[in-house]
Amino acid sequence: MLAATWTGAAQANDSAHSSAPPPIPNERLLNPDVAVYRRAVNELWVYDTRPEAGVGAHQMDEATLGLIRGAGMRLVRHTMYWNLIETTETPGKYDPTALAEWDAKVARCTRMGIVPVVVVHGNPPGVDFAHRQEGYRRFARFMGDMAARYPAVRFWELWNEMDQAFTDLFGNGHADVPLRERGGMYAEMLKLAYPAIKAANPRAWVLTGGMTDWNDFPRGIYAAGGGAFFDFLNLHTYGVPVLYGFVGRGLALYAVMKEFGDEGRPLWNTEFGIDAGNVVNAWGIPHTRKPPEEDGASFDAVHLATWRDCLTDNARRRLYVKALGYQFVAGNETARERMAKEAKLPTGRTQDDYGFGLVRADGHTPRPAYDWLKTGGINAAVLKGDERTLDIELYIPDNMVPAGHKYDYDWRAPWVQIKGVKVNTLEPTVIRLQPAPAR
Repeated sequence: MLAATWTGAAQANDSAHSSAPPPIPNERLLNPDVAVYRRAVNELWVYDTRPEAGVGAHQMDEATLGLIRGAGMRLVRHTMYWNLIETTETPGKYDPTALAEWDAKVARCTRMGIVPVVVVHGNPPGVDFAHRQEGYRRFARFMGDMAARYPAVRFWELWNEMDQAFTDLFGNGHADVPLRERGGMYAEMLKLAYPAIKAANPRAWVLTGGMTDWNDFPRGIYAAGGGAFFDFLNLHTYGVPVLYGFVGRGLALYAVMKEFGDEGRPLWNTEFGIDAGNVVNAWGIPHTRKPPEEDGASFDAVHLATWRDCLTDNARRRLYVKALGYQFVAGNETARERMAKEAKLPTGRTQDDYGFGLVRADGHTPRPAYDWLKTGGINAAVLKGDERTLDIELYIPDNMVPAGHKYDYDWRAPWVQIKGVKVNTLEPTVIRLQPAPAR
C-alpha cells in the first residue's frame, strides 16, 4: 500500500451502523508493516502491508501447481465460468461434471498449499443486458451456492474486466451507457451477490472484478452505494511501458478511493504483464546486434523486466497488497502475423513461447522471469511465517473499543492500544468494536 500507516473510513455494511465512521489520522503503529482500516463504525481490519506476488493460471493440474509453488508463490487466480456450470436457463441447475472438476481443483489446491483466487464470469443462457436484474439475482444465487460448496475458497473475484469487456450485464456493448453508470449497475449486482457469499461462508473475501477503468467506473460503484458490498478493490493494468500503467493507474484509483473516504482499504491487482505482440506493437521487433536468433532473448528480456520492475516497485511503494501477474502459461496474443513474418526466433521456438507466460508454451520450460521469481525470493518475507502477534495502537475519535473478551486493550481516549493482535499475511484480521465503557 502507499504507506504502512495510513487508515481510512468506509461505509458501514451493517444496517444498524449505516453512517460512515469518522476518518482516523495515522495510527502510532508499533510495527511498520501493518495498517489498520476502519471498515465500518463497529469493525476494524488489521492487515500486513508487505505485498505478495501471485499468478493467474488457466491450468490447475498438479504439475502446474507444483511449478508455481516452486517459484515461491501460493496465490493462483483461476476462472470459474458460470455458463459452463449453469448451462441452461433454469437457475440452480448445475452440470455435475463441471462441479466434479471443480471439486478436484479445490481439493488439489488445498493439498498442495495453493490459495485459489477464483474469478467468476460468463453469461449463462437467459442472462443478458435486457434482463440484467434477473441476471443479478441468478448470479447472487449461484455465488451463494458456490461459496457454500467450496468453503476452502477464501477469495472470490466477481467478473472480469466487466467495465468494458466479457459481459453485457453492466452496459458493455451499449454506447449510450457511460462508464460511471456501468459502475452503478455493477453496484446493483454487488448488493445481491455480496450478502449471498457472506451468508454462505462468512470467512470468504470478495474482490471486485479486475477493472480496466480506474476513474469513472469505480466512482460509479461508490456513488451507487456499492462500497459496503465488496472487500477489496481490484485493478488490471496493461499498456506499454507496463510499469507506467501498473503504478500510474493504481495511484489514480487510490485517489478515487480517497475521494470517497475509503483510502485505507486493501487494493489488489490481478492482471499485469506483457507478451511479445505488445512489444512489437509498441517498439517493433526488438532486434539486437547479435545473430538473428537473439530476437527470442530480447522478448524474454522485456518480459523479465516487466515482472521484476512491477514487483520490486510494489515491494517499495506498497500500492497493491496482492499483485497477480498474467499469466503462468499463455500464448502470444497480438501482432501474430507480423511476428510470423519478421521475428527470428531460436530453432524449435514459436511466438507462443514468448507470450505472457512465465513458462514456455509447453507448460513447463522456465523463462527468465520464472527463474527470477524462483531465486529472487520476492515473497520470502511474507511466506516466512503466516502470522505474527502484535500490539496495535491507534486513534479512534468516537471512543470505540474492542468488543467482547477476545482482546485486552488499554483505552486512553481517544487512543486505544489493542494487545495480542494476530496479523495474518494472507488476509486482514477483523476486530469488532463497541462503545467504550463509562468512566
